[in-house]
Amino acid sequence: MTTAVLNNKVLVLNSSWVPINVTTVYEAICKGLNDRARFVDPETYMTYDFESWVSTWDDAIRHAKIEVPSISTSRVFIRVPEVITTPGYGGMATGKCKGRPKFSRRNIYLRDRNQCQFCGKKLKTEELNLDHVIPKSKGGGMTWTNIVLSCIKCNDKKRNRTPEQAGMRLIRKPTVPKPGELRRSYGERLRRKLGRDIPSTWEGFLSKMFWEVGLQDD
Repeated sequence: MTTAVLNNKVLVLNSSWVPINVTTVYEAICKGLNDRARFVDPETYMTYDFESWVSTWDDAIRHAKIEVPSISTSRVFIRVPEVITTPGYGGMATGKCKGRPKFSRRNIYLRDRNQCQFCGKKLKTEELNLDHVIPKSKGGGMTWTNIVLSCIKCNDKKRNRTPEQAGMRLIRKPTVPKPGELRRSYGERLRRKLGRDIPSTWEGFLSKMFWEVGLQDD
């Protein structure tokens, strides 16, 4: 059982199979052992609790019937997990009313994809602000249709004015996003964060095609 293997990355999905985080093999095994996660076979998409995960692969690995990355203990062989799913709905919380997404800072960043809605630049989270399209002083509320991401430069230019008064245009009209939009956005955001360091077995869970198929049942 090497430290290097235990530190390998594992993709974490929520209960709706939306990518929400990345953890280590060690943490993933601990979660599975404590019944706080289920292991996912990235080839078949079947899920396993800890006991069934071990019993499914132990005999085959022990007798060299299959070759997969594994961890050996004094009693069993454990296939190194690459993807797990957790029972909690972490990441993109949605309201109970007809799947309406929760209005939150995190979900605004996902909807607007870390892009200034005035100049179009894609920036880091800390380089963007929440901007009232219609300023609060003019009656603008804190709502999905009145809040957009803005870079600091555009925010300073707009000041306490409407876009029309500031001679600025929104690149897209702010709307209430569908849950599916946020799912795809989060997958894209995670892909950008990881860069090229993405295991091939994760591609199906992060790809646009995967989420388009999944949305048929939404």
